[in-house]
Amino acid sequence: MFENLLQRGERLAKVQANRALLRFVNGVDWLVRDPKQVVGRTPYDTVYKRNKLEVRRYHAGSVRPRYDVPVLLVPPLMVKPFIFDLFPGRSLVAFLLQRGFKVYLVDFGEPDEADAFVTLDDYVLDWIPSACRAAKEDAGSDEISLLGYCMGGLFCLAHTAANDDTSVRNIVSIGAPVDANKMGLFAWVSKFAGNQVETVAKRIGNVPGGLSSTVFRLLTPMKNVTRYADLFMNMWNHEYVNGFDAMNQWVSQFIDYPQQAFVQFQKEFMQRNKLIRGSLSFRGKVADLRKIEASLQVFAGTSDQVAPLAAVKAVLDAVSSKDKEMHIVNGGHMGVFAGAGAAEQVWSPIADWLGPRSKGRTIAKAPRTARRSGHRDQRRSARAQEATKRETDVRVQTKT
Repeated sequence: MFENLLQRGERLAKVQANRALLRFVNGVDWLVRDPKQVVGRTPYDTVYKRNKLEVRRYHAGSVRPRYDVPVLLVPPLMVKPFIFDLFPGRSLVAFLLQRGFKVYLVDFGEPDEADAFVTLDDYVLDWIPSACRAAKEDAGSDEISLLGYCMGGLFCLAHTAANDDTSVRNIVSIGAPVDANKMGLFAWVSKFAGNQVETVAKRIGNVPGGLSSTVFRLLTPMKNVTRYADLFMNMWNHEYVNGFDAMNQWVSQFIDYPQQAFVQFQKEFMQRNKLIRGSLSFRGKVADLRKIEASLQVFAGTSDQVAPLAAVKAVLDAVSSKDKEMHIVNGGHMGVFAGAGAAEQVWSPIADWLGPRSKGRTIAKAPRTARRSGHRDQRRSARAQEATKRETDVRVQTKT
């Protein structure tokens, strides 16, 4: 027994000595490297560009696409699109490429003072439709799948509904709060201080990215106090260090929010909750979610303070999609999308769900004769009705 304890102590000492060495090596590398070089490393080609609008097609070496319908990634405002491609091992872009999807991304660019009068109408009626057309044309497909995070998910829904875009076959929404009244603290602030927020926005112009970054950091105050201590204790873990830098770049590089788009979002979405009520309009085009019949997959985090579960779940009853499901997973707003468990709890279910729904459609040939078809038609009709009934049942899955 004494020998076993001694051997165990020796092994622990070796582990600690090895970690101390790795902590030193990784610490030196962390101090001298540019953290901006950690993120956005998957190669891509620009297939469409107009002013600041850009559509990228990603590629991953020898991996050949297995599915016909392309996937367009739609980022939210305020953040740079590298959140879809944080670093090797934590990249949704690379994950989908490896699973055989044609992956595209729309980059709206970084707003400046000249973009103060950009509205949500520009995103929904111009830039996202243009990105969809560019991706479909480049992929050689008549249909497309949209995948959006946070406000990017709202953009996917608003575009599909307002533009009656029947070419959208699938929509994946991650952490997108459709019902503003159920957004907790943010709903309370918009209700009681919305007018003041709007007044401030009109005076300062574009909402500074630094202000948005501060708000996000305040959501997790204790983590801000302990994060560098946690980094030191885990400095031996190269993946942890990369993850720290990537997440830090995410929050530190928030970009400005166009003034008019921000005011419009606060008034129409946050205060009046028009999206879930079916009355949110863009230059006269109403984004009635009941128009959406595309297959829908939704993800919500159990501890998400920005997009609480109830605010996300509301979309299931708002759309007319028969094929829809929801996944409830552990994590906050950022963790659900790109945390340590995202690949298993979110990305893998997305790929498994999108795969069968991303194959090319085949057009059935007309029957050569109509003889004795009456009974067959009745049986087909019965089977179709039963299938429709099964599809209408919404699947809600909880990951623990």
